[in-house]
This record gives sequence, structure tokens and C-alpha cells, in this order.
Amino acid sequence: MLEEDPIAEAVTVLMSRGHTVEADDDFERWRVDGGDWLTAGDLLAWAIVLGLNAGVGRLQ
Repeated sequence: MLEEDPIAEAVTVLMSRGHTVEADDDFERWRVDGGDWLTAGDLLAWAIVLGLNAGVGRLQ
């Protein structure tokens, strides 16, 4: 069974809502809409705070 990747899910849901999401070369930091660099955990938290993602495995 494949494990779901919560960061990939957060990126997918943010992009589906019109946000631009880019990763650094190592996929360790993320930039949303050209803002400051975020860690992967911050990116997931940001998606949850915006109400776009209800947590791991529960996209809205």
C-alpha cells in the first residue's frame, strides 16, 4: 500500500485553489505566491489554517 504524502496533498490543494507553489532544489522549503520560504511543516500548517486542508489525508 502506498503512503499518502501530506506535503504533496497540501501543495496539490493550494494549487487547485489558485495559489502558486514552488519548491527549492531539495524540496525542503516551499514558497507560496512568491512569499517567504516555508518549511514543509509550515506549508502543511498554512494549508490547514486557510481551511484548504483538514489535516493528513483529509483534503477539503
